[in-house]
Amino acid sequence: MARDNRIDTIKGLLIILVIMGHTIIGLDNNNVINHGVMGLIYIFHMPLFILISGYLTKHPSQHTAKDLWRGVGKIFTTLVIFHLLVSLRVQFMGGHFQAAVVMFPFGILWYLLSLISWRIMLFYTPRSLLERPWLYLGLALAVSLLSGLTHLGLFLSIQRTLNFYLFFLLGFYYKQGVTNTRLWHNNVLHACVVVILLPLLLWLFPKCGNVMNGADYYGLKGLPEKVMVLTSSISMSLLVFNLMRDISWLRPIGRDSMFYYIYHMFISMGLVIPIVETLDWPRTLPFIVLYTLLAVAIMWVMTKIPFFKWLLHPKFNFNKGKKEEST
Repeated sequence: MARDNRIDTIKGLLIILVIMGHTIIGLDNNNVINHGVMGLIYIFHMPLFILISGYLTKHPSQHTAKDLWRGVGKIFTTLVIFHLLVSLRVQFMGGHFQAAVVMFPFGILWYLLSLISWRIMLFYTPRSLLERPWLYLGLALAVSLLSGLTHLGLFLSIQRTLNFYLFFLLGFYYKQGVTNTRLWHNNVLHACVVVILLPLLLWLFPKCGNVMNGADYYGLKGLPEKVMVLTSSISMSLLVFNLMRDISWLRPIGRDSMFYYIYHMFISMGLVIPIVETLDWPRTLPFIVLYTLLAVAIMWVMTKIPFFKWLLHPKFNFNKGKKEEST
């Protein structure tokens, strides 16, 4: 099946925005312009990325349980390897290796564990519910709204899994043709929602990032804020999804989106940001963009080195050694 260049382009843009958002957080979240840009990025970059993950997920009828668990095993292997590597980095930076290991999954690795959960949840959804998409989406919406009433926090990424499952289902059902409706493609409506609601949200709730990240308790009092965040996230995600066109230089980044997502923990957050802080370089938005592109360029070079790709998806051919011994 041929790759969808437009989807790769969107993934490429989103990965750059992920890196840019973490660069802003790592360097300066007090600058008004930086803070506004970060709010705009965070309202849709992971929701849309998760929507695309759902879009790219096969219908349960198109693969077997064996296929599912084989894919889960590959993602989990990557998760464990990089969780241990990040824990070693924490030890190197003066922290405690054991404490970092216990914080599973560490940092941005939450997405991998949630991706595993979403795929398992979808595959084992009763057919009676799977074939009632609007009911299923309604339940996912309710779960997303109520997820902030729990105190699960970062524990095994459960709260984020519940919070963002709605977006995963939106993408999955779009691919199935269910949510591919006039409402989905009504860009005027989505633009109006974003233009009106997002500034209002950032004005009324300047610390709304606590609700956006999907891992914080907000209680019943925070439900209006959550509704505004969720509405803005959906409209902004669909607006970008609908309007984005194929851009050739973003395609390769999108194809290797997982590579950039994982390795930017070490390159952007572990190398570029510390250098900027040590040398006290400027932290205004144009320089934030420059530092982001520098990190992307370094990782682009890394994609040409087979070891880094192998480490992301390691394969061990134990039979090869046995064959050589027998010859």
